[in-house]
Formats: sequence, C-alpha cells, structure tokens
Amino acid sequence: MEDKQSLNEWREAVESVAALATSKGGIVRIGIGPKGENIGVHLGKGTLEDLSNKIKLNTDPPQYPSVLVEGSEKSGIIIISVEESPIKPVWAFGRPMKRVGKTNQHLTREEAQRMQEITTGRTWDALPAESFNLKDVSRQYLLDFQKRTGNVRVPAQMLLKNLSLISTDERPCNGSILLFGRNPQQFFPEAQVKCARFEGKTSVRFLDEMTIEGNLLNQLDNALKFIARNIRLAIHISGRPEREIIPEYPEAAIREAVINAICHRDYSVVGTIQVRIYDDRLEVWNPGTLPPGLTIERLYREHPSLPRNPKIASALYRARLIEHWGTGTLRMANACEMFGIHLEFISESGFFMVRFTKPEKIISQSIEQELNTRQKQALEYIKKTGKITTGEYKRLYNISERQAFDDLRSLLEKGLVVRKGSGRATMYLSIKNGKLRD
Repeated sequence: MEDKQSLNEWREAVESVAALATSKGGIVRIGIGPKGENIGVHLGKGTLEDLSNKIKLNTDPPQYPSVLVEGSEKSGIIIISVEESPIKPVWAFGRPMKRVGKTNQHLTREEAQRMQEITTGRTWDALPAESFNLKDVSRQYLLDFQKRTGNVRVPAQMLLKNLSLISTDERPCNGSILLFGRNPQQFFPEAQVKCARFEGKTSVRFLDEMTIEGNLLNQLDNALKFIARNIRLAIHISGRPEREIIPEYPEAAIREAVINAICHRDYSVVGTIQVRIYDDRLEVWNPGTLPPGLTIERLYREHPSLPRNPKIASALYRARLIEHWGTGTLRMANACEMFGIHLEFISESGFFMVRFTKPEKIISQSIEQELNTRQKQALEYIKKTGKITTGEYKRLYNISERQAFDDLRSLLEKGLVVRKGSGRATMYLSIKNGKLRD
C-alpha cells in the first residue's frame, strides 16, 4: 500500500501505480497524512476522471486501475486499486518502474529488457522500437541487403514485414534499427565494434585502432577489413606457377567469430563488441553470456542453434552469412585444427569471448618472415658473439648508420633482441626464454 497526502502528488501516484503493476499489484491512497491519519482531499467535478486519464496517458502499457472514493466529496479518500500487469515492466513518464519494499525505483535497462522478454515471450530484437519509423530506414542499407540475398527490390515496409521486423501494431522492431537504420547508434549507442592491434602480448600500446558504427552488415565488413590489414600473411611456394598466400589465422574461423558476436551479442546491456589482436593471439569479445541450456563444453560438439536475437539471425541467414544448424563453432574448431591454432571459448563477467592462440613455432616463423637478410645474419652473429653494436652492424653489411639503427630497432621492437647501455656504448644482446644470453 502507498499513501499520498494530496492530489498535488499525482505524479508520484502514477509512479506508484506503475511500480505496483510491475509487482503483485496493490493499493494507492490519496488523502492520508504522514502519520497515517485520514486528512481527505477535496473532490471537484471530474477529479476522478482526470486522475484516471493521467494514469492512463503516463503509463506504458496503459493502466486502468479502479479509482473510487471513501467518504464525502469534501474530504474523501481516493482509493486506487492496482492489479498486477501481465506485461512487465510498466513504465511511468518514460521510465520502467519496480517496487522494492515500500519504495518505487527505476529498473535498469537490462532489468527491464529481461522482464519484458519473459512476460511478452518476445526477444529484444522483436520488441517495438521507440521513436523509430520508416523514414529512419537507410535506402543504401536496404539495397545492400537485397543484393546479398539476391532478391528483387521491394519497399522498406514490405521487406521488414517479410523479415518479421514489424510488430503487430505496425511499428518497426529493434532488429530493424540495427539492420537498416540510417543511424543505429542514435538509438543504441553501444551497438559498435571496437577493433585494436596491440604491440606485444598486452593491451598497453596501440598500433592500430578503429571504432566501427553503422548497421550490422557495415560493422561486419569493416571489422574483417581491419583484421585483414593487421594480421601477417605468409607466402607458400607449392611448385606451381602461382604462389599461395596464407594468413596466420584461418579466415573462415575468424569470420565466423565476428559474425557470431554481431548476431548473438546481448544488445540490451551496456558494452561493445571488441576485436583485440596481439602478437600471439586474436580475441573477439561480445557482451552477454551463453543462452540457458548451452555450455562451453557443448560448443566443441554438435548442439542446437539457440540464437539470442532470432529476428537478426534470420535476416543474416537470408543474407547467406550464417546457417541455422548450430555448427558454426564446430567449423571454427576444424579450421583452427588445420592451422595448428588453439581455440578457446570463454564466458565470464557478462562477456563471451573467442580466443585464437598461435603456437610458439608459428609466432617465430611469422616474425622471421618479416626480417631482411642482414637482420637474419645479425641474429646468427649475436648467437656466436653474444652481442652487436650499431657500428659493428654498419661495418659488417656496408650500410649507413641510419639503416643500421633502423634494422636493429626493428629487431628490438619484435622482441628478438634487448638493448643495453646508451649512446655509442649501446649493445644489442640476444634473448632466450626471456633472459639475456651469456
């Protein structure tokens, strides 16, 4: 039960109605003093109708509680009887409400989303979008999607209906914003992919960085381009006239990981998809945990397809980007096995992560492929002598001091040597297992 002193507190009364409807229902009384005494309110013509309209207009879904009076019109007590709403949460003045003890509180976006999914049976991507209409749809994104599906061009509303992205009251759904919205981040700021290439094995120094916005297909294309320009390529000579270019990670597995993150992330929570590239590994992070009934262990064997965002998944399936059989993780594992890559699925702290780790021998081979002949010979020289200076490097290979400095600095940045001393006394020593070689 919630008590208010006067009709001047009508806004607070509306919030109480929403909070109680989100819970188990209850009573709101207007005309009760701070000590629980009946002080009553003066009722004018149309007072009850006006209060009922304020409740209906400022709650979503609209609430129609019973509003009665106990006592006389001059000093009566207004009794608002609130029933539990079958659709939760109930919003008041644009904020989702809940009842905690004897207080009204606002739900977080994540809490409201979970509650709405449970009570409506609709996932986040199928919920009606607030303040989004067909004029916010990008014609370019529509044409790009239809080109990928190979279908004939149709009007935006018809396409959204075909993809079940129009709600029963003819409003576009959340999924339509992410797939076709001209500016999806206006409605969902966290719907981004953040990409970074780090130096070494830690997230300390950035070598390349990019934040990707736009619709989901634009995010996918640009994330894959970022990865392609930040991973190494090897040239395999097979005896045939043409040379085979081999990436250090299996393209099919990386593509699957990025698509899965975009398709299955939890868009109702705060956080962005992240692609992190290090010298020894590549990681794809996305907000959200595995759906109920699916464990990390099951990802390594056959399992059912349980998309978190089925409307988005259906659209990506039509665009020939995913399949509906739950075999994507198996294909990733098989591709990684052929490349000798260690694949891990990790779920913790509200994030799901796919990690691709290169074996040490692949790391070494990839780095050595970037060295010039002088640098390779210098490493052998250091193995024999224990050290080399810029002057020695310059004399050995008959090059300028600047070129010698650049070559040695490159070896230092790749972690193949360490530097000791300063100025002309600077020496470069070899590293073995993280220690200086004697």
